[in-house]
Amino acid sequence: MTAVEVSEGEIRRRQDRRLKTRVFDTYARSSVGGFLYLIAWFPLAIATHLHVRHPWIVLALTVLFVIAAVLRRLTRPSRDDPEAQMRWINRYACIALSSIAIWAGIQVWVLADPLVPPLVKSASLFGTIAFSTVLVHLYTSILRLTVIGIALLIIPSGLVLWSDPQLHILALTLTLYSGYLGAAAFRSRSDYRRRLDVDEALVEQRDRYEELSRTDSLTGLRNRRSFSEALNEQVREAQWLSGAGVALALLDIDHFKSINDRHGHVIGDEVLRHLAERLRAAFPEPDVVVARTGGEEFGLILRDYDEISTMIRTDTFREALEAEPVVCAGIAVPVSVSIGVGSFHAERDINDDGFYGAVDVALYAAKQQGRNRVVSVSMLEPGLIARRSMGRVTKPVQPSQARPGMPRDA
Repeated sequence: MTAVEVSEGEIRRRQDRRLKTRVFDTYARSSVGGFLYLIAWFPLAIATHLHVRHPWIVLALTVLFVIAAVLRRLTRPSRDDPEAQMRWINRYACIALSSIAIWAGIQVWVLADPLVPPLVKSASLFGTIAFSTVLVHLYTSILRLTVIGIALLIIPSGLVLWSDPQLHILALTLTLYSGYLGAAAFRSRSDYRRRLDVDEALVEQRDRYEELSRTDSLTGLRNRRSFSEALNEQVREAQWLSGAGVALALLDIDHFKSINDRHGHVIGDEVLRHLAERLRAAFPEPDVVVARTGGEEFGLILRDYDEISTMIRTDTFREALEAEPVVCAGIAVPVSVSIGVGSFHAERDINDDGFYGAVDVALYAAKQQGRNRVVSVSMLEPGLIARRSMGRVTKPVQPSQARPGMPRDA
């Protein structure tokens, strides 16, 4: 994957996180907001005597408010699908705007009704102003909803007020307040976006720390902690899912102390880095975990592999490594590895610790036989794993049982 592709993927993930934050902020802030229109509508209907003069219209408007409020509450966003979240924003905005439009229509009706006293008309504007202010401060996550909502609430009412000479003072007040609402909406939006930027920075910092805690700083491979967690997870999967298989390979660089003593620790570190790069290249599958488990030891976890196929692949890697010395700072350093491999068997291994212990015995046997070879768990002498776990191993496997490489080093 190129750097551009990585950058594009990271940008996409950031956009998805911001979208998710916007969606759930909007829902958390306003999912019950539709019921506020009902609370304001009942006293207004009574104060204007609309419930007496037009009972069926009042009932119909009440039902519409209830439907819009219930739909808003029940329309829940998707948690993980960005496309569904975008559709949710559009759907949710339409539902919220339906309540706003109904209220805007009622407000125009009240202001234009000659039977409604001017004092009641003035009082009714408090609801419109309140809802406009709520839009500014609660819907900053969806700016278009804020702008359209304020326009629906303010413009029709303002036109009616300006058309009546007795209400020009109210019209002027509402016009000036609409200017404040516009400025406040964009300021709130700017503050909200800054908050998203801060949240994004915190998430990235957390992810970096999490990645560092799971990565070996020298090689860039997974570290022992991450390796152990992955092994535990895959062993549990193999225990619970019939047919699921997992294989483990442990690799140890032969005579690594001699490399450090002969060439220095800088070259030794380079050898570790080169070996890590070769392991990545030889085992590129996404379902293969490659890790540095400590010192000069590396581990491979291979999903859906059996012992034989794992042995073949690791021995191919061992032969290729032996045939091509590692070149560090112009120095050709011959490198070989001893490898222990095995596949998980529930009755024998019981859990991930038992599995690791069995493969570790195979690795120990490979080194005892002369190094630079692969030994599998099934090739071990019966009972050797149990004796090794009790600290009483005195007899390696027979040399004829292993896959030899170069002769045993002194």
